[in-house]
Amino acid sequence: MKNILAAGLVAVALTACGVRGSDDAAPEASIGAADAARVEAHMAYLADDALEGREAGTPGYDMAAAYVAGQMEEIGLTPAGIGGTYFQNVPLRRSLRNADSVVMTVTGEDGVQLDLTEYSDWLVFGSTSREISDVTAPAVFAGFGIVAPKEGRDDYAGLDVEGKIVVLFSGTPKGIQTEERAYYGTRKGQFASERGAVGIVTIETPSQAARYGFERVVRERYADAASMSWLTPEGSSFTLAPNIEASGYLSLSGGETFMTAAGQDWDALIEVAEAAGGAVPTFDLPFEISLAQSSALETIESPNVAGMIVGSDPELADEVIVLTAHLDHIGLSQSMEDDRINNGALDNAAGIATLLEAASVLSAMPTPRRSVMFLAVTAEEKGLLGAQYFAQFPTVPAENIVANVNLDMPILTYDFTDVIVFGASRSTIIDAVESATGEMGITLSPDPMPEQGLFTRSDHFRFVEAGIPSVYLIPGLAGEGEAAFAEHMANNYHRPSDDMSEPIDFDAGAKFAEMKARIALTLANGDDRPLWRSGDFFAVTFDGPQEAVSAN
Repeated sequence: MKNILAAGLVAVALTACGVRGSDDAAPEASIGAADAARVEAHMAYLADDALEGREAGTPGYDMAAAYVAGQMEEIGLTPAGIGGTYFQNVPLRRSLRNADSVVMTVTGEDGVQLDLTEYSDWLVFGSTSREISDVTAPAVFAGFGIVAPKEGRDDYAGLDVEGKIVVLFSGTPKGIQTEERAYYGTRKGQFASERGAVGIVTIETPSQAARYGFERVVRERYADAASMSWLTPEGSSFTLAPNIEASGYLSLSGGETFMTAAGQDWDALIEVAEAAGGAVPTFDLPFEISLAQSSALETIESPNVAGMIVGSDPELADEVIVLTAHLDHIGLSQSMEDDRINNGALDNAAGIATLLEAASVLSAMPTPRRSVMFLAVTAEEKGLLGAQYFAQFPTVPAENIVANVNLDMPILTYDFTDVIVFGASRSTIIDAVESATGEMGITLSPDPMPEQGLFTRSDHFRFVEAGIPSVYLIPGLAGEGEAAFAEHMANNYHRPSDDMSEPIDFDAGAKFAEMKARIALTLANGDDRPLWRSGDFFAVTFDGPQEAVSAN
């Protein structure tokens, strides 16, 4: 990480926070010793305008990383990064698309091009693997483009996509278990690449438009936004889809124009796509598609920050419970004239603040039997990259990581009384969560938005991909929660208004930190390591450790 992060900045922040040092005379605290003032101080520093939205690879993010490392040292955590430090530098490839270089043309068999307009009908994304992409190929429609053996589904059955551009509907078919359905959505590029496709064009569906519409894609991912990937030891950008040379996106209006020109009934296609099963037909298209882009590529580094309480049990101390939260946010908006800084107070300064406070609480307790790592990861907003890099190259032996509990964007604007645990039914972690929350009178609620596929959309999923039992926690939506969550998502999520002017309840933040500390302590002190439920989809898919099957 950059050495420009002067120790003076960190020292000032530590003094302002009043965080207890490991040498302070602190009697053994109760598990409920979380401090709302410390949560507020952490959030205030991390969401300050001076950090300019903490985008990975920027000085503002590096300031945040130095701050978190300083807090970990002050709390008394053992460095768990590389070389006796709190840092694990993540090598990243940053790509900035040249807006003047992008091309998408769709040419019919008569040689006539469709009348499609960039920013309203189509987009072509930049690349972190290729400075220049220029591919022209016949087009094939592959439905949703998923291969789901458990469901008896292969959208590529009977199609020849070798050397072609596949056109897909966005999202995944309704009717598949929602977390598994979301997983298939994360593998669509891989499925196409493995079958020899050279490009992908995705068509927006009404369901996708309602969740994350075309205009928002333009604002957040397209207009002057940098994309990133992490670099392998060989120096190449990590990708599951190495054959895909370029990718584009069609809006609802662009998709209608496209499919109508192909001789298809757009309304009928959408009706089938939106129905359970999504059994849309697949077919060759009467088009040749050209996709082109150029991107300025830069190699940078951005650190994960890791500290640990080393376990006390000689037989269990090597086993590690990892608590995660992402430290980065989305940086500066290009489209906001008055306030361009996306401070990320709730997303995810709140997660980091409560992670640090949970560490402070546990550091004052008798040492747990297993080790507990507190990991602040980079580049979550760029595709869960810091967590993925850590899961691939952990700073402790991979086989020693036995559970991950992830904390992302807790909405701390109300006194929550319940908690949502994504992945609750999939592993024995839920037993520790139920025990810990029950001690506090907090109830567990089911996933209220399964269609969002949140189990695949935060850092814990990178641990899942490594076979590690994992869950993701947010405050529940009981009482004031539903309105508070809706307010944040509608008006503040990924916007400059997610700042410290929000009506943040820091007592709720302390409560959330206490809950995390209790969960970590319960997991760390249990006789048995956490395990996937026997036969669970993700345990089977990623070869994770499972409960033994009962003889009865």
